[in-house]
Amino acid sequence: MNEARFDFAGNAITQLCGVKYPIFLGGMAAISGPPLVAAVANAGGLGVVGGLRLPPLTLRRWIQETRALTDQPFGVNLVPQFGGPDVFEAQFQVVLKEKPRLLSLFYAEAYSADMIPRAKDAGLVVMVQTGSVELAKIAIAQGADIIVAQGSESGGHLNRGTIGIMPLLTSILSIAEGRPVLAAGGITNGDDVRALMSLGASGVVVGTAFIATDESNAHPLYKQKIVEATTDDTEYRTGYSFGWTYGTPHRVIPNRDKWNLLRFIGGGARAIDKPRMAKKLSLYAGQGVGKIHSVVPAAERVAELVTGLPMTTSLFERGDAYAAAGSFLLEQRRPLGWQ
Repeated sequence: MNEARFDFAGNAITQLCGVKYPIFLGGMAAISGPPLVAAVANAGGLGVVGGLRLPPLTLRRWIQETRALTDQPFGVNLVPQFGGPDVFEAQFQVVLKEKPRLLSLFYAEAYSADMIPRAKDAGLVVMVQTGSVELAKIAIAQGADIIVAQGSESGGHLNRGTIGIMPLLTSILSIAEGRPVLAAGGITNGDDVRALMSLGASGVVVGTAFIATDESNAHPLYKQKIVEATTDDTEYRTGYSFGWTYGTPHRVIPNRDKWNLLRFIGGGARAIDKPRMAKKLSLYAGQGVGKIHSVVPAAERVAELVTGLPMTTSLFERGDAYAAAGSFLLEQRRPLGWQ
């Protein structure tokens, strides 16, 4: 029964995705580029390329650049709803051809009944991020391998986004049918990881904490705002954000300059953007931002998160959630040939 023993509670995820730790980088648009993805992967986590808005040729280049920087598994995040079916299909074809280890999907409900089987047939692990039990049930019915419970504490865009991570995580675990469930929202350090994995999460997805890293594509002023913000500084909004349908919920550090009209717009400032964008936009960030005090190498951020992993614990000692995840993993590996 050695196959069923966990080195730590997230081992269902590490076996499924071929990584050392169940620490996932959020696939943040423009921010999660090849240097950051590779740095997280080389540190033992799973880096995820932010594919949102990337033209197919650029997406292919980013995947190839990531491969040049790491020989470890990584993933690609796509948002099918963003840009329409033709744009998504072109991106999807790139992913099918390039074959990263994992395809991460967000706002995918209208497309995933067709898309998930195609991705799995190509040998990809499919992860779907959801903000409600209803959306998790849809993803499970459509064949997702991994569900991400995205709590309302998360920065950036939220899929439904009104439920905190603790009630959402435990509710999704109860209907997950043995699938591993990752937690997302306000996670910045080992204490956060420990708390959520004690509730049954198989791992975590982290975004805001990786914005403030040396390798992220964020503008230096964006990184500075992350470091300077307090826990009280984020705001939940349903207004306008670049390219999204008006009313899509998102969380930002608001710009309070009343003479600045760009304060009403949520966004993420890239390193290549003019300083004006970083100074005037309300910038995406999660509620854990107050615990981020410096810009550090991504490997250091991973190492801090890893301190929260419950080490050397049998899946049978961890309880039903982990036992079910282990059983699901063993059943899924056989037909798909995962090693």
